[in-house]
Amino acid sequence: MKLMKQILLVTLIAGVIGTVTVLATGEDPVISLSYLNEIFMPKVESKLKETAVFTVINIPKGKTFVAKEGCEFILRGGEATVIASKSGGISDVTDGVDLAEKTNVPPNHHLIVPRDDGRGFKAITDVIVMVKGGYEMK
Repeated sequence: MKLMKQILLVTLIAGVIGTVTVLATGEDPVISLSYLNEIFMPKVESKLKETAVFTVINIPKGKTFVAKEGCEFILRGGEATVIASKSGGISDVTDGVDLAEKTNVPPNHHLIVPRDDGRGFKAITDVIVMVKGGYEMK
């Protein structure tokens, strides 16, 4: 049910953007039903599935995990310390606190990075993390 609501919302937003684009450019606004069903909707569903599932990754000791805006993660094994930015730390939604620079990443807590400004963590030991969203390893 939640997936259908997300699909409907994305479809509605895409329709609005398409309408505005057509009005601004004056191009032909006709889109066929087969295009929507065979090309557009499968792409939307694929993107929604990608963002709705946690992926388990292993991070070696000493590596840095840099999260993108909206990235969510859960430390499942190992030890890591928070890398914050000038704007703040990482949101620990399990405890309802902001994790500051060099704080130990608590295991099994749902953590969210609010901005794409270099926040993440450094692996003190080999780490296992569940991740949803964009990230880089350095």
